[in-house]
Amino acid sequence: MSDKIYVGDIGTIVTVDCGEDISTATVNQLMVQKPDGTIVTWEAAVYNTNYLRYTIMDGDLDQAGVYKVQSKITLPSWSGLGETDEFTVNEAYE
Repeated sequence: MSDKIYVGDIGTIVTVDCGEDISTATVNQLMVQKPDGTIVTWEAAVYNTNYLRYTIMDGDLDQAGVYKVQSKITLPSWSGLGETDEFTVNEAYE
């Protein structure tokens, strides 16, 4: 396994800290902007009450570059987006 993320990787876990208890959320998504600007939605799961967690599947990491990720949550008393975070996906041999 590598510390870097590569195009085509499968099984890498993306974890986003939401900063508060989201265990009652009914919508748990990660909004992802790929390097070419395409926006996709990854259905995530609540992990340890404050985090969203998603396991990368085949086809998710199909471009090299910077991916932007933002949580989208619906709680009983609030609905909205979290802060934006980034991660880099590398070409093979980088």
